[in-house]
Amino acid sequence: MRLAGVRKSYGIGTPAETEVLHGIDLVLEQGTFSALIGPSGSGKSTLLNIIGLLDRPTSGALLITGRDTSTLEEAQLTRLRGRTIGFVFQYHYLLSAFTAMENIMMPILLERGRPDSSMRDTALALLQKVGLVQWKNNLATNMSGGQQQRVAIARALALNPSLILADEPTGNLDTQSANNVFELMRQVSAASGTTVLLVTHNLQLAKRCDRIIELVDGTIVSDRESPAA
Repeated sequence: MRLAGVRKSYGIGTPAETEVLHGIDLVLEQGTFSALIGPSGSGKSTLLNIIGLLDRPTSGALLITGRDTSTLEEAQLTRLRGRTIGFVFQYHYLLSAFTAMENIMMPILLERGRPDSSMRDTALALLQKVGLVQWKNNLATNMSGGQQQRVAIARALALNPSLILADEPTGNLDTQSANNVFELMRQVSAASGTTVLLVTHNLQLAKRCDRIIELVDGTIVSDRESPAA
């Protein structure tokens, strides 16, 4: 994944026009595990939305698997996002009326348009990966915060994405649960070669990533290997 000269402005053509990203150049090599840090209002969420194909840059290029996404129509962007990018947020956004297994199967169902026998096998394998097979039939509301976030990680992996975008995934968890979720994401990345970009305010977690990218006022001011790398 590569960003070249990416800028993002809001209120274009109005007196309130504001540029929030100022020429971002960034490359995420496949299989790397990077932290994105920076103060509130620095543009982290805007940058994540652009990388996740939820928003378009005002100028510059975003290339995913070698494709220039600026040339794609909305339907093509939706397909590319579904097939190559998984999302994990601070809140798990599980469907409370569905079981852990059903939540994991949902992205597969949306992609294929109909249920098939392999969906259950895929969901079971992912539950095994996140250590929750015994809770497969539990409703999301009957699981702890840490368990719910692990289900959310499994759901993000349902379509075998090449990139996981994690926006403060440990922000609502206690210290031990946060550590468990972080370690799970590291293991998944190492085992499958999935690229992970983790947005966090937790500098201790950031230091355990391979790379720390610091964004301040819409500009990357530091991009360095973590001391633990």
